[in-house]
Amino acid sequence: MKSLVIYTTRSGNTKAIAEAIAETMRGRGDVELFDADRAPTPLPESDLIFIGGPTERHKLTPSMGRFLDRLPPGSLRGKATVAFDTRVQWPRFLSGSAADDIAKRLSAADADIVAPAESFFVRVDHELGYLLEPGELTRAATWAAEVADQVNVEVAVG
Repeated sequence: MKSLVIYTTRSGNTKAIAEAIAETMRGRGDVELFDADRAPTPLPESDLIFIGGPTERHKLTPSMGRFLDRLPPGSLRGKATVAFDTRVQWPRFLSGSAADDIAKRLSAADADIVAPAESFFVRVDHELGYLLEPGELTRAATWAAEVADQVNVEVAVG
């Protein structure tokens, strides 16, 4: 299985989640990990694409928006994709969700959304800034494996 993991980050938390996802996917095949500002467009061929970024002001960052805008029309049509974000662990209506916004943009581009958007949580430390909650890297790796298993089943059945 060939996977792409594309992310934006501000404080390094989303990058750490993306790296955990990429490491899990390396056990299943080739993986390319890209910061969205440096990701090629059109994207390389792949079986599964993970796209994620931090939630800021209830939505995705301008950097992620620019990346999604750069994708050629139709380039995600039928591609297995999934969205993720990092955000504070508040109800979605209070924090917003970059993953939800990313998933909407992917859906509008006719991508095949293979799993619900997933959030990984950070907490605010007044001295250190935003820090990943304990266990989130492990949860990201487990989630990536579950998504990959689902895609493998769909490919085998389809």
